Amino acid sequence: MRTLCFVVLFGLGAPALAQEAASPPQPAANADEIVVEGRKPENVYAEIERLEISVYDRFNALNSNDEFDIHCFKQAPTGSNIPLRRCAPNFVVEAEAQAAQNTMVGARGRADARNHGDTTVLEQKSKALTEEIQRLAREDAQLMRDLVRLDELKRQQANDKPARRQAGG
Repeated sequence: MRTLCFVVLFGLGAPALAQEAASPPQPAANADEIVVEGRKPENVYAEIERLEISVYDRFNALNSNDEFDIHCFKQAPTGSNIPLRRCAPNFVVEAEAQAAQNTMVGARGRADARNHGDTTVLEQKSKALTEEIQRLAREDAQLMRDLVRLDELKRQQANDKPARRQAGG
């Protein structure tokens, strides 16, 4: 389910919208010096977190369905004491809670209450969420700019990770 959230929020929304954004300004033809501003990875992470909060707050205010509202929280994965930041729409959080409850019911020896149609429902809601994000981004310039910037930062962060691993190991 976590993979589903990631695909919905970052894989489908921003890249499709990034094509509509304006290209960056070109340097002057007679420029003697080109300055490339670098960022420390922790600064990129902090900017991503700040921008995610801004994007999700704006999206939550604009969207037409409270099930699509996206919230972020820190949660330690199973087997770890280190909490990770995770963002998910309400319908995914509710589905995970229901799945956990169903597991507990099954563990107590009662009939298994799992609904095998849940995956299909989640896929349909994920598709509807993606369509809502794209629609609102086309209608709201600030949301579009923030989504495009968020996508750029996440790509930068992903490109920085292999370089840090090689340098440290």
